[in-house]
Amino acid sequence: MNFLKTKKRNPPKKEDFLKKALLEAQKNFEDAYNGLQDVNDPDLIDSYIYAINAATLRYKVLLHEVKTASNDNSSTSHRKEA
Repeated sequence: MNFLKTKKRNPPKKEDFLKKALLEAQKNFEDAYNGLQDVNDPDLIDSYIYAINAATLRYKVLLHEVKTASNDNSSTSHRKEA
């Protein structure tokens, strides 16, 4: 009856989640920028510009979160050593 037992999954670490989200935001930016290169329709141009701006803002916010998380971890590791 081992098949009924489920393994407990550890939730992903915040840093891992943020790094994955950063890569996703970067890919979204690149996709939107590449799409912008091939369009002539003004509505599509506006759409791609919106997507570029959204991806840029998301990337900045996530990068700040990564830096904050790494600073928090380094300060707690220093406290543990003291």
